[in-house]
Amino acid sequence: MEICGLICENGEVFPCANIAENPQEEFAISTDYFDQINATNRVVAIYHSHWQDSQPALLSPIDIANSKAAKLPYLLYHSGFGQWDYYDPNDIYPYPLIPNPHTPKDLEYYLGWRFEYNRSDCYTLFRSYYKGMLDIELPDFPRGDIEETVSPNWDMFGANFADCGFRKLETDEPLQANDVILMCIVGDRTHHAAILLDPRTGKALHNLGEGRLSEIFMYGGYWVDRTRAVIRKS
Repeated sequence: MEICGLICENGEVFPCANIAENPQEEFAISTDYFDQINATNRVVAIYHSHWQDSQPALLSPIDIANSKAAKLPYLLYHSGFGQWDYYDPNDIYPYPLIPNPHTPKDLEYYLGWRFEYNRSDCYTLFRSYYKGMLDIELPDFPRGDIEETVSPNWDMFGANFADCGFRKLETDEPLQANDVILMCIVGDRTHHAAILLDPRTGKALHNLGEGRLSEIFMYGGYWVDRTRAVIRKS
C-alpha cells in the first residue's frame, strides 16, 4: 500500500489514511482531514510512497498535475529502490533534487533538463527562461498526457499567446533575441516552442521531446520549414 501524509510549516508531519480506491497503486487524502490540519498547521508539502518494482521512483504525471492544482510540493520515496523524487510547482527548476550549479541568469541553467511532459517540457522551459532570465511571469496551463498535443482540439499556444501579452510577427519583421518560435514537428498542431537566443547566428534553446534533454540548437533549414509563427512579448 502507498503511504501518504502532510508536512507542515512548523516541521510537524501528519501521516494520513490512504483513501484511494486502489491504495496499492495510488493515494488520496481526505479533504476534510487536510483542511483540519491546514487550519492550525499550514501544510507546505504532501508526501507519499511507491513500493512496487514496476513503479518508477519518479512522481507520476497525475502527481505532477495534482501538485500544480494544489500549488504544493510533492515528495516521493520509493521504498523498494531507496530513491526520492521531489517537485515544487512554484520553482522554475523542475528537478530540485538534481543539483544545478548555475543560477537562473546563466544560460547553462536551462540545459540538460530531462523531457517530461507537463513537468519539464518545451513550455516549462519557455516559462522558466522568461522568469529566470527576463523576470517575466507566464501562466502555467493545465496539461494532460503528451498525446493531447496532436489532437485536433488541442491548441494551447495559439489559444493563449495573445492573452499572455505576445504578438505574432509579420513575415518580414526582423527576428530578435528572446522571440519565441512556435513549430509543428509531428501531426498538424502547433505544439512545440523554442526561444531564439541570437538571431544573427540562429542559436536557440528548446526541450524537444521524450528521450531528449533541453539543448541549444541552430534555428534554420528543417526548423524554419516547421515553423508556424514567431511571437514576441509586447
